Amino acid sequence: MTTTVQLDYQAILANSAQPVHLAFHFTAPGHSGHRDHPIAFSVVLDRSGSMSGDPLASALRAAKTVVQNLRREDKFSLITFDDAAEVVIPMGPVSSKQTVLDRIDGIQSGGSTNLIGGWMLGRDELRGTPAGTVRRQLLLTDGILNIGITEPTQVKQVVTAGLERDGIRTSTLGFGNGYDEDLLGELARATGGSFYDANGADKLPEIFRAELDGLQNIAVQNLRLRFKSLDFVDGIRSLGGYNDVTLPDGRHEFPVGDLTSEEARVAIFALAVLPIPLLTGTTTPAADLDGEVLTAVEILYDKITATGVSSHVERHTIRVRPTQSRDDIQLNETVLPWVSAQQAAEILNQALAKRDAGDIAGAKQVLEAGIVKLRAYARDEQIADGLNLLASALVRLADTENYTRSRKALRSEGASFCKMSSSEHWSVNEVMPTPSFKKPRPKTPPSPDVIDPTTGQPIPTH
Repeated sequence: MTTTVQLDYQAILANSAQPVHLAFHFTAPGHSGHRDHPIAFSVVLDRSGSMSGDPLASALRAAKTVVQNLRREDKFSLITFDDAAEVVIPMGPVSSKQTVLDRIDGIQSGGSTNLIGGWMLGRDELRGTPAGTVRRQLLLTDGILNIGITEPTQVKQVVTAGLERDGIRTSTLGFGNGYDEDLLGELARATGGSFYDANGADKLPEIFRAELDGLQNIAVQNLRLRFKSLDFVDGIRSLGGYNDVTLPDGRHEFPVGDLTSEEARVAIFALAVLPIPLLTGTTTPAADLDGEVLTAVEILYDKITATGVSSHVERHTIRVRPTQSRDDIQLNETVLPWVSAQQAAEILNQALAKRDAGDIAGAKQVLEAGIVKLRAYARDEQIADGLNLLASALVRLADTENYTRSRKALRSEGASFCKMSSSEHWSVNEVMPTPSFKKPRPKTPPSPDVIDPTTGQPIPTH
């Protein structure tokens, strides 16, 4: 795996507290040829009454798409749920695809939405696979919790325990206008999965296919970062929302998850840097001529190859140089698009909180102030992804009639900006352009269009 570690500012003003951003850019190795590492993919599908008709038919077509793309060595199970959960296809290799497809065709809609019951039955199927198996669950629903465990906090605890104890990552797919996007987004975030808003039946097959393809092509497993804070850092925060786990030795660990073949992933961390003094009467740092050490970082991961799995550890020491001259302070342009994109996702969440409370004007102010903040950080063409997200949110949050639908799309888009993966499928793309980090970056990337906050129309930036 190729890793770059960079600060947005290599030098900061001495004797002045300020945040700096630490950017990690990971590129997973590619692979070719057959690999026999075991994978297990469990689809947990809502067949409650609200899914009756076209929604369920579309979901079943998507499940059949997965079956048709399974490899001989893959293991698959299908669970459905309404009032209760049922194993339709037990976990195992699919020896007769036609038999499985016929079984899927027989699924019919039922009653209420016992979501956690379906998830737990899918977990039990995955638990039965051999140790070392890559385990993924794809949960599709169009409704809210109304039977079984209905408290979102308890549901999250159950699903998070599935990752910690059984290595099960959960991706979630909300279909229609009735599902709980906050819950599905949180379940995916907490387990290193993806959250999709399937705002049309035509999106389901491609999302299912993308999830299976990613599972079949995992190149890096269990990527995690460990930080040791030193004297001049008062706190470390993940802009992407990765869980902060305090280790017994006091270090902070952030689990990033798995990477697929040739996937690029960006993780941004805000470091709260305390004032760093200079020696009296000089321009020399008090501690070190090379700059003050802010943190020591370990990057740990398992690499999957055709010959097996190998564990790796990288170590980095992060330094910043205090200075008395503002001329020494230069912004690292490489990390500008990454930091601004994840800052935009945070700003979007703040605006949604205002809008949920009925404060439309307050939500607008948060977004407008966010746009000003990003533009103070860099030029429009450098921060176009973040500007697009906030500008499109301005248009959609003002549309009271369609807010329910817009909110779901924005939650999905914000989650994608936090994860910042090149390989994750971009399911919501009608209103704003696909962000640049979803595509392979050329050496000199073209400047994407920025959306005008007033009209919602693209404005050329070049």
